[in-house]
Amino acid sequence: MKGKLKTVFEYAGAVLLCLLILTCVMKLWRADFKTPFAYFGDALLYSVGTKGAIEQGWWLHNPHLGAPSGLKYEAYPAIENFHFLLIKLISWFTADHASTLNLFYLLTFPLTVISSLYVLRYLRFSYPVALLASLLYAFLPYHFFRSYHLFLAAYYLLPLMILVVLWICSGEQFLIVQRDNTRWPKLDLKSRKSIFSIAVCAMLGSCGIYYPFFSCFLLLIAGVTAAVYRRSIYALMLPGILIGFMSVVVLINYLPLIQYQRAHGTSSTGARSVVDAEIMGLKITQLLLPIGGHRLPSLGQLKYRYNLGPLVNENDTASLGVVGSVGFMILLFALFYRTAAFPILNDLSILNLSALLLATIGGFGVLFALLISPQIRAYNRISVFIAFFCLVAVAQTLDVFYKRLKARKTQLGFILMLGFVLVAGVYDQTSTTFFFVPEYDNIKNEYQSDREFVGDIEASLPAGAMIFQLPYMPFPESPPLHKMFDHDLFKAYLHSKSLRWSYGAINGDSADLWQRSVAAKPVTELVEEISRAGFMGIYVNRDGYADGGAQLEGELTSFLGTPPLVSRKGNLVFFKLGD
Repeated sequence: MKGKLKTVFEYAGAVLLCLLILTCVMKLWRADFKTPFAYFGDALLYSVGTKGAIEQGWWLHNPHLGAPSGLKYEAYPAIENFHFLLIKLISWFTADHASTLNLFYLLTFPLTVISSLYVLRYLRFSYPVALLASLLYAFLPYHFFRSYHLFLAAYYLLPLMILVVLWICSGEQFLIVQRDNTRWPKLDLKSRKSIFSIAVCAMLGSCGIYYPFFSCFLLLIAGVTAAVYRRSIYALMLPGILIGFMSVVVLINYLPLIQYQRAHGTSSTGARSVVDAEIMGLKITQLLLPIGGHRLPSLGQLKYRYNLGPLVNENDTASLGVVGSVGFMILLFALFYRTAAFPILNDLSILNLSALLLATIGGFGVLFALLISPQIRAYNRISVFIAFFCLVAVAQTLDVFYKRLKARKTQLGFILMLGFVLVAGVYDQTSTTFFFVPEYDNIKNEYQSDREFVGDIEASLPAGAMIFQLPYMPFPESPPLHKMFDHDLFKAYLHSKSLRWSYGAINGDSADLWQRSVAAKPVTELVEEISRAGFMGIYVNRDGYADGGAQLEGELTSFLGTPPLVSRKGNLVFFKLGD
């Protein structure tokens, strides 16, 4: 009983410390939780999915978007059902989509600490060392830089998956057991490790495509490693079954997308090419260099100078921080100096090198894109796996020193040193840029301006009225249009309770083709055609026009005979069509 109570206090302490650090880093006392932390780009996709899940029961269909046909999210290859299930649970406590999303994002930090701490304690690392590594992993720069790619920031399942991979590397038998008196291995579904591995694969298989893909790759590497060391081909059976199982789970989650594309084609997926895998590959330099906008100006300038070079994009988010970089060097050293005293370093060094060879620019990932499929293009995202390998390597090294200390005072001094490393590590891995500290006031001002504007529109129209949005922008994945960015037109829906909006028709679908055709017509024909289709107003984002929409507004005002409604911020206008 005392042991269980101690464990509870260990995890509770880790969570409280995580929340304290998170509050300080993000300056959460300035936040209004009913305003989203991110209100741009792909963050709007998650806002729309969350609001749809709250209002419609689930997120795949939304009749309030893509008018008149509705938004069919199954056409977009971003199936994240496990995360949406957690979001749905959070929404039971708050019906506001912004609050729900903010809480989900904040929750990913303690969840990452808990899963990391569980793995490290399972590997028999001392609590102070395991706590240090877990907190640094939760506060990776990647976690904050991916805040607008919300479900990439939700990497709390990865430590559990890596634990399964390490089991396979070490040759542990579970799920498939070789009996002495039988020729063929037998399936064992009752052991704890079997249940654990199946559950982790099922959960991770319902979290998009990137993390399952990288997990399957590492399972394969672990199987090959075990087969070589044990000199038995049977060692490949266990990872083969887990890879097959996870692939089936991914396939089940993607059935709506497969069915949609069989009926409508693949234009909704967005263009992918082998070049993307090259451009968005991983760079070792970016793993080891400091983050952009570092707190120390000299380090920030160093990163700025590097980023003036080629092939810098989202792979700039892969920085390991100083502590992680030390772990990276330890794993490189372990490739050449292998010892039976630390088998976990031997396994991690192989996994680390394999991840690098897959993801680096010009690596095996590019060959996969060339020979099999270019749909996996951002191989730099495997950096979050590499970061855990590196932090475990640091934890292993520190743990050896800690366990050799016998005197109480010496242990206390070592713990104080770990505390200093934690503070320095968090200081190094975080910054004050808007990825780390949201621009609370600016976002709130824009958010309230949009809310007031949409509220005024709703007050002038009956429930269920359709609004045609201009300029036309295809969905999903459209490049910026002057000063208007991809998904900006979703903002109107996020503040709407009863209206239907044209944006969100899937690219290449009949509704999208009709919108594209109508938007290109002269104003008189446009108004007449959308009126016949049942639309009762026109919403214009001035940022989408080179002249700020001046010509379009002038023609609409002249034709309709009434001036538009203008938002407080001045970037949005609305024309009511009347009769």
